Amino acid sequence: MEIKSLDSTLRARIAAGEVIERPQSVARELIDNAIDAGADEITLSIRGGGIDMLTLIDNGKGISREDLPLAVTQYATSKIEKLDDLYHLSSMGFRGEALHSVAAVSKLTIASSWKGEQPWTYVVDNTKEVSLTQQGPEKGTIVTVENLFSEIPARRSFLKRPASEGTLCRNVLLSKAMPFENIHFTFIQDGAIRTDLPKRVSLFDRVLDIFCEEENFNRKEFTYMEKDFSDFRIRIVTSLAGIHRSDRSRIKIYVNNRAVDEFSLVQAVCYGYGEILPGGCFPYTALFIDDNPELVDFNIHPAKKEVKLRNKAAIHHEIHSMISRFLPRQIPSLSARHNGDEGQPYLVPDAAEIKTSFISQQHALDSVRYDNIAHQAHASDTVSEKPADNAWLEKARKLFREKDAGKPYEKSAVRTDEFWKPEKKSFHYIGQAFRLFLICEMDGSLYLVDQHAAHERILFNELREQKDVQQLLIPMDFEVDSDVDAFLCENAYIYTQYGISIAQKDEKLWTLTSIPHSARENEKRIVSYIQSAMGSEEEIEAGLYAIVACKAAVKAGDIIDEYTANAILEKVFEMEDPVCPHGRTFVIRLTEAELREMVGRTK
Repeated sequence: MEIKSLDSTLRARIAAGEVIERPQSVARELIDNAIDAGADEITLSIRGGGIDMLTLIDNGKGISREDLPLAVTQYATSKIEKLDDLYHLSSMGFRGEALHSVAAVSKLTIASSWKGEQPWTYVVDNTKEVSLTQQGPEKGTIVTVENLFSEIPARRSFLKRPASEGTLCRNVLLSKAMPFENIHFTFIQDGAIRTDLPKRVSLFDRVLDIFCEEENFNRKEFTYMEKDFSDFRIRIVTSLAGIHRSDRSRIKIYVNNRAVDEFSLVQAVCYGYGEILPGGCFPYTALFIDDNPELVDFNIHPAKKEVKLRNKAAIHHEIHSMISRFLPRQIPSLSARHNGDEGQPYLVPDAAEIKTSFISQQHALDSVRYDNIAHQAHASDTVSEKPADNAWLEKARKLFREKDAGKPYEKSAVRTDEFWKPEKKSFHYIGQAFRLFLICEMDGSLYLVDQHAAHERILFNELREQKDVQQLLIPMDFEVDSDVDAFLCENAYIYTQYGISIAQKDEKLWTLTSIPHSARENEKRIVSYIQSAMGSEEEIEAGLYAIVACKAAVKAGDIIDEYTANAILEKVFEMEDPVCPHGRTFVIRLTEAELREMVGRTK
């Protein structure tokens, strides 16, 4: 086989394949360049989903005439000069590949004025230089990309419909805009303004502008917290317990203003919510980490989606600690609210009144600023023992119409300490509903208890006291990532005190030699947990026993006898917090007053 040197165009397009996948990739790189140029006004305009044309306009410092041809050559950049600069990065871009890659797969036009001087326009068409002319904007830069992948039909065939590609372009602008509240971002699609994000004074407002773009949230249902550490700072904008979704897609992680895919930090956010959100639910969160550049490495992926953090374990722990400490523990409660126009009760969501206060750095809680959340119930109108008139049927129909139009009722949140005190209590067991809920009456309230989650927590508490250890006949070897390896080297003792013995055999290679007797047949799940867990002793304990207790607990769908039900409920009411090992609250309370109000009766 004869070895040949590839021509420059082919080499450029091969390299471009790693950086430019679709119009979204072009938008990402151009926005980074505009931010690095010091722009505070950035407009992204697309036509045909960005395939036909994509234009980025900024008011940054621009590019000089001499630098315009150099800007589209490979590995040409103004961001770094020497190897050591890779470990002190403060810019969004640094690889010197973006414009060269774009120019290899499209017609690229750069019109720019260097610091307000005479503007120039440079045109490159699929690696071929076309022209350099004296014209352009009075300030900043306008970059236009036309006919993306027109000379690479195979690549173009993999693109989605223009509408879908346009949505991806808009999403990347929103992602880039989130940490830069001091920049005005505008998105124009086919001549119409689709998104306009004005400058904001606070990060909180910018994040909520974006979160509320597509979902109708009340801003009072979000909170802000911030804390400085020796090498890093953490800022979090996150939803309260009443706002959540069924996946992690709205947990956004930013490291030094770059959006990254880092599951362990997403996991830290979820751990922080452990005792607040129902199982399988996740918050809306924007997490911003400003880390020492010497401890961060972005030089991994061409799109800079991945990051290595040398202090990941410490950051992970502090994220969990901040969220779990400053979000109040809450328990679901159903309540009613009146329609002021009709004077009749109907079921609607309780409004969560959020009272925001920031704690100064001189406060005893160091430098943490957070929202102090207070949920206040709406005052009820007085209603008679009987319906006010005979038009109840029409009002019932109206209730159903309102239910179809919106959310007629939902769970609100009541602070645990407002009614929950762990002690032996006298209750009356009523029965089991749907083979899932244990129902009992106590102190003027009706309690519904998830039997599986409650029994799981009971087992969890019992397992904490269990000391029986079973040696494995055949130890289990397992590999870990470098950050987990470093964590285990310092914290393996945490597992040992719970009957789990692990030892390092080699770098990134560990072996499991013993487990608690009650955890038999769960070795693989325990190993899987160890391979990903990094956090405090409390986090690890909760994760381990959640794994062990879940398998042995009474299941949803099991029919249980009255004796067993009473035994479970008795232990539940002795608990400090009615929360399962996974962090899911398993008790719902309905007071007699609330029940009467729901049907239009009062005492």
